[in-house]
Amino acid sequence: MSEIEVARAKVLENVLAERERQDSIWGDQRDNTDDMWALIALEELGEVAKDINDTKLGSAYTEIIQVAAVMVAWAESLRRRGVMKNYD
Repeated sequence: MSEIEVARAKVLENVLAERERQDSIWGDQRDNTDDMWALIALEELGEVAKDINDTKLGSAYTEIIQVAAVMVAWAESLRRRGVMKNYD
């Protein structure tokens, strides 16, 4: 496996673990509106920006994983609502 493949696999593993963590904390968020998903994602992205500004790159990585997991959750929500039928 190349270095990029290893990094990609580890990042995706971290995102999936974060999704599981989010589900254990927040439960099923099926009823979130798209506006709510956008607010959650922007709040997490703001934390990334703060950590980068404060040169806390390790913490920024954690926040980036959280942003990615929120986006996955939002995509899952869209799929469960039947919005993304073209991606089957």
